[in-house]
Amino acid sequence: MASRVVAFAGVVSLAAVTLVAQPLAQTQDSFGQGAVRPGNGIAAPTLIRQVEPKCTDEARQAKISGDVELEVIINSDGKVGDVRVVRSLDDRFGLDQEAVKAAKQWLFAPGRDRDGRPVPVVVTLILSFRVGPASSFQPAQPSDDAFGKGTCAAASAGNSPPKVVSQLEPKYTAEAMRAKIEGTVTLEAVVNTDGTVARARVVSSLDKLSGLDQNALDAVSHWTFEPDSGKCAGLPAPTLVTLILNFRIH
Repeated sequence: MASRVVAFAGVVSLAAVTLVAQPLAQTQDSFGQGAVRPGNGIAAPTLIRQVEPKCTDEARQAKISGDVELEVIINSDGKVGDVRVVRSLDDRFGLDQEAVKAAKQWLFAPGRDRDGRPVPVVVTLILSFRVGPASSFQPAQPSDDAFGKGTCAAASAGNSPPKVVSQLEPKYTAEAMRAKIEGTVTLEAVVNTDGTVARARVVSSLDKLSGLDQNALDAVSHWTFEPDSGKCAGLPAPTLVTLILNFRIH
């Protein structure tokens, strides 16, 4: 079971991501040599930071949607080692390559053996590219309350939203899993000019009692954006945005 976080820019969603621990298939090549399979006392690595893959202009124009499935070695220091594409989406316009490039910048708490020692582990990452008019990363409308005071509303004419650099995936709680709660949490966030999140609040709740709302807030507080990318009338400014985080049980 896993949560899935989606962050969109413009009309293309970049990085609906599923992290799956699974055995490494037996191969005759050198990929993954020395890595161990999760299970049987081997704990899978935990995602700390993910970097957005970029959609190429050619793929956007071709309206290519779908998933790139990667097999990845998470080294004992939590950094990504070998990466290979096991299910291609697009090797003509570069989406496969962009998925690999992004995955190599991810960071994990490493997998561990029965004695708690970090070990290299094999996982599968599924990065989804979606084309559509609906955006789950949206410029927020102007706000008159204290939360948005002093910020730029990126939805206003002449303003632009900040660009996502890395995002932390929200965690499911055990209570929410048992209750099989699925859906979305919509947040408003203020992004500083240095790319950090100043504050966030829930504007559309999914689950207060079991903690999914709070976990969404906690995750977004660790997101980073490209410095000075949020602009008012062409000048960098603190920016108010809307983020929609999806929780799905797989």
